[in-house]
Amino acid sequence: MKTKISGYQLFSITFLFQFGTTIIYAFEATVGRDAWIVTVLSFLIGIILIAMYLGIMQLNPGLTLVEWFPCQFGKWIGIPIALLYPCVFLLDAARIIGDLRDLVPATILPNTPPIVLILVFSALALYGLILGIENISRLGQILLPILLGLFFLELIFLLFSDIINWELLKPVLWKGWDPVFKTTILQGITQTYGESIALAMIWVMTDKKSKVWKATLFSTAFVFFLILLLDIYSITVFGDVLFQRLVYPFYSLSGMVNIQGFITNLNPFAVVTMISTAYFKLVIKMYAALTGIQFLLRLKKGRRLILPAILVIIILGMSLDNNVTEHISVVSFQVVTPYVWIPLYIGLPLLLFIVSLIRHKIKSAR
Repeated sequence: MKTKISGYQLFSITFLFQFGTTIIYAFEATVGRDAWIVTVLSFLIGIILIAMYLGIMQLNPGLTLVEWFPCQFGKWIGIPIALLYPCVFLLDAARIIGDLRDLVPATILPNTPPIVLILVFSALALYGLILGIENISRLGQILLPILLGLFFLELIFLLFSDIINWELLKPVLWKGWDPVFKTTILQGITQTYGESIALAMIWVMTDKKSKVWKATLFSTAFVFFLILLLDIYSITVFGDVLFQRLVYPFYSLSGMVNIQGFITNLNPFAVVTMISTAYFKLVIKMYAALTGIQFLLRLKKGRRLILPAILVIIILGMSLDNNVTEHISVVSFQVVTPYVWIPLYIGLPLLLFIVSLIRHKIKSAR
């Protein structure tokens, strides 16, 4: 029986995927109190980018991401281009392993060797991939309301902790538009929205194709709203300079909860949210990569790829960088974003959309 997921399940895994590692680092924090402007601009451009992905899907009905390029460019050009996407998805999965390698010891388990945590997390990812995307989707629809409940509970408690200073939002654009535009282009668009192209490996599995647009765009708008709330809370609690210096703003923010000394320090809730969403992002990235490789190489049994892929991302995740600073500033900002994400998540899809649209117009005119 062909795998099918419902509209709500697609909404759930899209939300968990997009929220994913975005809340771990809050890359927009590099511009301080203007982070909320970066978030707004990133959403306005990002929603157009995702709409373009959905438009490509509509122009290539019934095809997944790795089938789009061979369909429009021919197999000799299209297949090599399509193979780049499983490779970058595995790279992204390895970087998520790197995120967790740094996050967990720095927060709740400081005395536990990172390799132990990574092996446990990888084993859970392995189990999820063996179960298949349908079961992962069911888990997502169950877990989503729980995580949202924890998230909003933290925001409510922060509101009543008497630590918010709305004056810290001013002055607006005190360093001008340049750092805002730079952060938006380099990180804001690709981090949350560009990475969503991996979901194009799942869209064809939705039981009703009309639900894909609605579930994806609504989830994207909801993620934007929550990230915007986090930015505003972080700025009004920590101020400009401290917000820029925090490695894990959401984690630090949850530790500021203090209601009459009775309800304090909700750090565990934040860690649960970050690890859970990172898990979904990892599994979906790996599913998209392995499904793409299986199709392009015409393999009959894709499950044989799971264990080797897990081993590859563990090795890469533990060796790509040495610490969290190098992970963010060197690997993310200086290498992955300009040379991998922007070409594959923006450049090639834009070219594909134009070609698909032109060919569709020509075909319709005949």
